[in-house]
Amino acid sequence: MTELDDRSDARFASIARLAFWTTVALFAALAAWLLVAGPPEVIGHFGADNGSPRFDPTPVFVGYMTLIVAFLIGIFVSVPAFVRRIPIEFVNVPNRQLWDTPERRAILARRMGADMYLMGAVTMLVLVATVVLSTLGGLGLTAPDWVFLVMMTVYMVTLGVLVLAMFRGDRYNPRALPV
Repeated sequence: MTELDDRSDARFASIARLAFWTTVALFAALAAWLLVAGPPEVIGHFGADNGSPRFDPTPVFVGYMTLIVAFLIGIFVSVPAFVRRIPIEFVNVPNRQLWDTPERRAILARRMGADMYLMGAVTMLVLVATVVLSTLGGLGLTAPDWVFLVMMTVYMVTLGVLVLAMFRGDRYNPRALPV
């Protein structure tokens, strides 16, 4: 791997981490605002059958969403450490046997970590959008049903594009790395 590749890899990882932590900060700011100035109740569950939504007290809703976000942060942040420590047989990458050197494992961990941070940023944006829609419901402004369909479709397509980008080209091809 050339020095330029190392720098671009590090830059990509930094941008991915920044995107992730920015979306986490956005969630935290929204949750804090909701607790301080939001409505007393927000929509806690949207019915898919066009039934009435369930309303929850705002502190309960924020508490549950914060637990979900904390759990997801643990998952997305721990990937690079796990990739370095677990046997290569448990890592789902193409040509996994060629990644089984200490130098290549560090590269793999950095790349997988960056990709997971990007997936985490997209996931956090979906959670932020869910909190916004729940808050609007608490204010009496219920979003049309198609908003959820569009939101989840965009989320799934974005994750699909990220996964395709991960395994297209030479990003996870250890044969493209120097010996």
